[in-house]
Amino acid sequence: MRRTEFTDFPFDKEAFKEMLIKARGERTQTEFSKDCALSYAYLNKYANGKMEDPPTIGTIKKIAVATRAVSYEELLTAAGYDAKKYKEDRPVRAARKDLFHPVVLGIANSDFGWRIESSGYQDQEPFEIMVEREDVKKWFFVPVTKKDITKEEIQNILLSNPKFVSGSKVSFVTDDEEIYESIKEYDFPLLSIYLSAVKVIGQEIEQETSMKTSLASDITICNEDKIRPYCIES
Repeated sequence: MRRTEFTDFPFDKEAFKEMLIKARGERTQTEFSKDCALSYAYLNKYANGKMEDPPTIGTIKKIAVATRAVSYEELLTAAGYDAKKYKEDRPVRAARKDLFHPVVLGIANSDFGWRIESSGYQDQEPFEIMVEREDVKKWFFVPVTKKDITKEEIQNILLSNPKFVSGSKVSFVTDDEEIYESIKEYDFPLLSIYLSAVKVIGQEIEQETSMKTSLASDITICNEDKIRPYCIES
């Protein structure tokens, strides 16, 4: 029995091959295989379009963790799986990468100076950047993947992190429409920090909405190509 019966759609080996090429980037196939914790021979068959059977979900998870160029959902789709069905099984590191990488691309097109303080890709800390502005000096990005996250849970996140000091900005990042629509309506009028909800799709920032606090700022993630990247020298 072929494993294609376990996928939701027919496996397109050429589409998955192209996705792997994008995921590998500038690395050699040997380096990429090692980063994925997969054997060279096994991964190379997919990379050359010679594997007829689709990769397992476990294999896709390993690839997703090893690349920032493509998302877990994109890999699932290319392999013939319904991404919505398996989204909840996304590895934590892959989820953080999928949510933070579009933020980096968006910030790179901003018109203010910045530098990365903490990547947050492989640990539980928020993604943190220093900002060269008068109103906001530190900007934190917190991934949100829980479907039914409550206002109280968001508040606990805000109050439990000593880095979220007065005048800093905290953005809750998600790629789920339902989560985004919920958290953007939460308001915390007594907090003296800037808050926003950010919706990403693929490798791009789709939308950012300010959340009500005692402060207001016009600092946003910018994706306009006309603005040249600018980064503070370390």
